[in-house]
Amino acid sequence: MGLRDTYFEDLVTRVLTRELRIINRHLPYKRVSLCDLEKMDIPYIILRDGTTHLIDPRELEYLSNLLGGEKCKLLLPIIIEARESLGEGTYIVRDRVAKRVIAEILELEYEEEKPLIIYRPHLYKIREILSTTTTIIFSPT
Repeated sequence: MGLRDTYFEDLVTRVLTRELRIINRHLPYKRVSLCDLEKMDIPYIILRDGTTHLIDPRELEYLSNLLGGEKCKLLLPIIIEARESLGEGTYIVRDRVAKRVIAEILELEYEEEKPLIIYRPHLYKIREILSTTTTIIFSPT
């Protein structure tokens, strides 16, 4: 591999990294526990682009009822990764408590030590129920 090839690969990597930052600017600076959001008069999180994202209290109540004693372990928003490398319309959920929530809503079985793989029809259902408490991250790998 020549110097020109290395330069080109480095340039492409930098451009893609910058583009992913732009695409993923809707992600939160910090995820917040369900319990902390429930304590807020108007539940919200701050996104990387500096905007405020309001959380629907009905979704918090739904999640609280679903999780019971584990509700304080759930960090919101639930991160769903778009993984085109696994096939078009393929998404994964890695967080242990979030996997439990998603699997229960979709009536799927899952393994705690493996990411939960879902597909576009699943995503539509999840986003219909949890539109303000889930977010999608775009990942190149």
